[in-house]
Amino acid sequence: MDKYAIKRLLLEIGQNRLNRECEQKRLPLPKRVRMFYLEQNANCTLLKYKYQQGERVIMKVDEFELPEAGWIRTQQL
Repeated sequence: MDKYAIKRLLLEIGQNRLNRECEQKRLPLPKRVRMFYLEQNANCTLLKYKYQQGERVIMKVDEFELPEAGWIRTQQL
């Protein structure tokens, strides 16, 4: 949830690609950087956003440069 790392990632993704991913998933375009976060599991890394209706996956981001620090390990039940 590092705002600086998320901003760098969003710049690398680009506005057009982010728009396209949101349109394909029928999601409103995210407006607040602080509501983005990354989630990683054994298979991939996902860019997610906290909408008022709940958290949604925007896209897989494995092909982009990901932050090396700032990860918090949590266990899903």
